[in-house]
Amino acid sequence: MPLIERYIFRRILSVFAITLGALVGTVWITQVLRELDLVTAKGQTIWLFLVVTALALPSIVQIVAPIAFLVAVVVALKSMNADSELAVVAASGASGRAVNRPVLALAAMVFLAVALLHHVVSPAGLGALRVLITKVRADLIATVIKDGGFRTVESGLTIHIREKMPDGSFRGVFVNDDRDPGESLQYSAEQGLLLENAAGAFLVMRDGHAIRENRVARSNSVVQFETYAFDLSQLTGSATVPFYKPRERGTLYLLSPDPDDTYATRFPERMRSELHDRITAPFYTFAFALIALAFMGRARTARQDRSFAIAAVVVIALAVRGAGFAVVGASTGSPTALTLMYVIPLLGILAGWLALVGHARLRVPPAVEHTLDWVAHGIGRIAGRSATAAAGRP
Repeated sequence: MPLIERYIFRRILSVFAITLGALVGTVWITQVLRELDLVTAKGQTIWLFLVVTALALPSIVQIVAPIAFLVAVVVALKSMNADSELAVVAASGASGRAVNRPVLALAAMVFLAVALLHHVVSPAGLGALRVLITKVRADLIATVIKDGGFRTVESGLTIHIREKMPDGSFRGVFVNDDRDPGESLQYSAEQGLLLENAAGAFLVMRDGHAIRENRVARSNSVVQFETYAFDLSQLTGSATVPFYKPRERGTLYLLSPDPDDTYATRFPERMRSELHDRITAPFYTFAFALIALAFMGRARTARQDRSFAIAAVVVIALAVRGAGFAVVGASTGSPTALTLMYVIPLLGILAGWLALVGHARLRVPPAVEHTLDWVAHGIGRIAGRSATAAAGRP
């Protein structure tokens, strides 16, 4: 690769790295906020919290990377044009390939990276995340047996442990069970112990009282007990088996799902939609590269609608990607949308290539240009009159 091409490649790559880091960091913060309940409600450590958010990171990068690449190309070419570097490249006798090749080379690298994320890294990370989340939610010792505070195990069931002793027993146990709409149960005990065996998981309480409120008969009853075992098995029985969504499955599995997979049997269109989305999503990188090169890959002056070209490239590229997201959402119920998932990125690539080969030039429409001139003229007249009136005042 010649020196000028290496220079352009490095310049776009540096902007791409900065932009990708900024966008991924911003989106990652939203994921962090969504998983804060692992630390608060579930009583987990900050280390597990960081592992969970890190496993979700590849799925963020695969979506953000093409957008970051578009921003990098636009910013780099705009800066080179403003610094007259594109004009110098053209004046030196170099062809348009000197600018096109480094951009397309980086686009190919981003394409391969995004494809690897879609087909391998992201499904593996999300699958591991699903297993970890399921394990955390099924971990009664970490979820329930925490001294201090009231912890909601599931909707309608709250458990409070006043103090956990060194030998593993508890002091001051309170259980509020409102899962049955017809009655409410409250258990309070001086001592407690978590017992797990082949029969299931039980919270064994000693020396306490059980208060039963019958909401239908509007009656209350209080029972004193020496020992009472509260069954917790129902809270962990189904939660120990992970339930995988299509985006958490590998590509080979999407091509040939397990016949016993009830989700794949019930929602085959969602499996197909995820598979086709993984195939088509990386191609938007080339569409963005060609659209940006077509209108910004040559030297432009301010009189040649440079700012309008930049705005148009961004709007066109984002419109193409937005249409892609729209058809992905509609593909679960429409076979035509599956075809459009391929048509939209390929049409963007074709349109960008034809514009690049045909040396297309974006111009401000005459009607818009006349309207802007009229508005500017009107604002100038108003400003002039205001200045004259202000100067005539004592």
